[in-house]
Amino acid sequence: MLKELKAMMYGAGDLRMEEYEMDETRLEPDQVLVSTDVSALSTGTDLGNYLGDSTYVPGAPNYPRQVGYSNVGTVVETGAGVKDLKPGDRVFSMKPHMSAYIARANEVLVPIPEGVPADQASLAYLTQLGLAGMRQARYEAGENVMVVGLGVIGLSTVGLARAMGARVVAIGNSQVRCDVALKVGAHAAALAKDPDAPELLKREFGVNGADLVVLTANPWDAYRFSVENVRLSGRISILGFPGRGQAAPDFNPLDPRWIYAKQLTLLGSGGSPRVECDPGDLRFNLRRNLEYILDLMGRGELSLADVISHRLPARRMREAYEMAKEHSKTLVAAVFEWKDSRS
Repeated sequence: MLKELKAMMYGAGDLRMEEYEMDETRLEPDQVLVSTDVSALSTGTDLGNYLGDSTYVPGAPNYPRQVGYSNVGTVVETGAGVKDLKPGDRVFSMKPHMSAYIARANEVLVPIPEGVPADQASLAYLTQLGLAGMRQARYEAGENVMVVGLGVIGLSTVGLARAMGARVVAIGNSQVRCDVALKVGAHAAALAKDPDAPELLKREFGVNGADLVVLTANPWDAYRFSVENVRLSGRISILGFPGRGQAAPDFNPLDPRWIYAKQLTLLGSGGSPRVECDPGDLRFNLRRNLEYILDLMGRGELSLADVISHRLPARRMREAYEMAKEHSKTLVAAVFEWKDSRS
């Protein structure tokens, strides 16, 4: 029996690192034993759990619960029936913050190309949210994309949109985040409160305007900026939770100035089909979206190194959650290293 470590949430602010035992000696034919190298913090869902908002997303489990869903590990052993993975392979999975796990080979275990750093690979699913948002909004190469909200998902989306051929402008509420956006691929970046921001958009996007907005921020002000600055007949792909933690807005979110006069398309986004099928039936499901992102990283077309601001031993995970709780602008993406986590 192996003694391993996992993160458990028992309530608001009650994050505990707990030991558990795992029997690695009885792998079934279709099972894989993976040792975690790095996991990443989601400052959206994970932070919501830490703040006591575990069930804000419909269907989410209540406390106590494991947390995290961005895991990079190395295959240690495989069952006799596993053909596509072998010991030594690195894989991305949506497993929680834990030092090791046993999974079925048909779960989402996506091989990581050689040369892709584990910390960047751990952001693959958070990047996939932006990819799903762009796909659902029918993004076309060469369109003008405005990303509003520069947390880890927004910044990853900036880099991804640039890699996919978009002209990208990033809009945030922190100069630190705007500077990171420029490093990962934005053609321009501005603070939403800057009165010159609309003029910047006009200079960067010209007469065509912003074709697509990927909205990752929650505040109503961010929503309003999006609807006011997207072009006529533009699309807004909403990855955030407009109004989360705020009172009702003092304006009508479906004001006819935007919905009727501008003929906007608003869509909730971020989900990808998890059905496993032939590409001829469905070209991009969750697995193939993740493969695409990791391939971009492997070919050097997407680098998220500048998005990662904090690297902490897993046992110090709570520090990152506290920084996120305080809305620290120096915290962009935090990753947790598990190599020395075992007792």
